[in-house]
Amino acid sequence: MTKKALMLILAFTLFSSVLVIFPFSFEHSCKGQTNPLQQNNFGVRNLNTSKTYSTIQEAINAPETLDGHKIFVASGIYYEHVTINKALSLIGEDRSTTIIDGNGMGKVVYVTANNVEVRNFTIRNGAFGLWLDNSYNSKIISNNFQNGLYGIRLYHSRNSEIIGNNICGYTWFGIEIKESSNTTLRDNSMIENEYNFGVNGNSLFDFINNIDVSNTINGKPVYYLINQHDITIDGSTFQEIGYLGLVNSTNIKVKNLNVQNNIQGILFAFTTNSSINDVNAKNNWNGIFIVHSSNISVNKNNANYNFDYGIKFFNSSHSIANENNVNNNGWAGIGLFKSHNLTVDGNEANFNTYNLHLVYTNNSVIVGNNALAIKPDGYSIAVYYSHNNLIYHNKFTNALLYVETRNGTPFTPRNSWDNGLEGNYWSDYTDGDADGDGIGDTPYVIGENNIDNYPLMMRASVNIVAIASALILFVSVFLFLEKKMK
Repeated sequence: MTKKALMLILAFTLFSSVLVIFPFSFEHSCKGQTNPLQQNNFGVRNLNTSKTYSTIQEAINAPETLDGHKIFVASGIYYEHVTINKALSLIGEDRSTTIIDGNGMGKVVYVTANNVEVRNFTIRNGAFGLWLDNSYNSKIISNNFQNGLYGIRLYHSRNSEIIGNNICGYTWFGIEIKESSNTTLRDNSMIENEYNFGVNGNSLFDFINNIDVSNTINGKPVYYLINQHDITIDGSTFQEIGYLGLVNSTNIKVKNLNVQNNIQGILFAFTTNSSINDVNAKNNWNGIFIVHSSNISVNKNNANYNFDYGIKFFNSSHSIANENNVNNNGWAGIGLFKSHNLTVDGNEANFNTYNLHLVYTNNSVIVGNNALAIKPDGYSIAVYYSHNNLIYHNKFTNALLYVETRNGTPFTPRNSWDNGLEGNYWSDYTDGDADGDGIGDTPYVIGENNIDNYPLMMRASVNIVAIASALILFVSVFLFLEKKMK
């Protein structure tokens, strides 16, 4: 593992721990949802046993509280972190005045049981508002979620109903559905969250959810489309799109859209023979995310200023990303993960940590990209566990190769850094070109098993013969016109 990767993992682990343990001050506030209430220490009652408690957690933990019971919570502010590990209904008196406040840290409501209902609360000021963790058949209905890092997170949960909630002012995710399935989302309003909504998973089952346009992001509808075929989604006809996801679909054309402030600007999952053109995807977690898809064309888009990746292919194949601008993204401009037979052609990828990023990706072509400008400590291209890729006619400043270990022996995957005639332009190549053919006289060594045998001396990643032909044509036309004028 590289030093940089190790530092990143350690930093993220520490950061995640800090989120749960230490309080934070969240500057973002949701207007009209603050209440001059006092802490309420005696407003919690089990409706099945008629017993009262001073805190919500005390009511849940009580041995007389059993699966299937209903716990009623009177209006007031409850400064606590609630873990629901029984099949209970937790019902607030009024969603505006019954408040569970995490005091700026941790999981405010953490659900680990099945068949849980949480209704009529304001849940605020925690690292996580509400987290469903391995919970089946639970219902989150008519709540206000305010201020923190994550609003609602579903993880490894199924058959959940998320209905009629307001999610506002989260500095990371509004609603995240991760490796969960058959989730019903209805009438939820996501407002001014940094990354409002997204779905992630590993299998098609994870992406099969019941999500309709009654859900909105800053007033714009969520389009989460499953089993669609032969349709065009054009910004001229779909002017108000809060989020766009296509799942298990074919022959889809997406073009001329502006998408921002979501976990994915545009999601293609298990989709084939489709295209994304002329889209502006900025200020998302990932600008354009292609997962378990094939024969996808991602062409002439602007995917800039996203937190993680501008364009990301995951477990995808036989697709192309060409002539895109992918600049100033937090991690990488274009990322290829566990993919094969991809073409990355003619893109402008600059000022990302990794302008081009290959991980477990094989048999792909990286050609004609401008990836010269990098962040401090960044790389034009980074290659991890990737083999048999053809990389040429690109403009690079540097490259990072990850060294594998096989049977205790270091091994660097083999890739081709030239096409047998021409390689790449390297800004730090200092050897000469004695014969003036535009190709360096000595190879450029990237690492073991990775050598550019024909480094280009000029920045233009074009064929030298083509330049000569163009010059000959120009001179011929000039002489012809000069003769005519005489």
